[in-house]
Amino acid sequence: MEGLRNITEEDVEELLNSLLPTMPNVCACRTCRLDMATYALNRLKPNYIRSDKGALFHKVSTSSQQAKTEILATVVNAINTISAHPNHDQP
Repeated sequence: MEGLRNITEEDVEELLNSLLPTMPNVCACRTCRLDMATYALNRLKPNYIRSDKGALFHKVSTSSQQAKTEILATVVNAINTISAHPNHDQP
């Protein structure tokens, strides 16, 4: 729906962008990145916003160490799972 965004997608994308370059043995092609994001997002609570005010509220509500740890652990699990079973032939 136009005007809505799941800001959790941005959190997952930021983590993938920061973690994958540190993992040279993990495939970071578009297919694997999308599979990793899908895996993680299906396990995290969605958080929809429609304004910058909502984005600010989200940043405050996910600033707790527990929330950050949950998102990080889920993304790392997604990376490990998808890299162990990529949806394409290994290079």
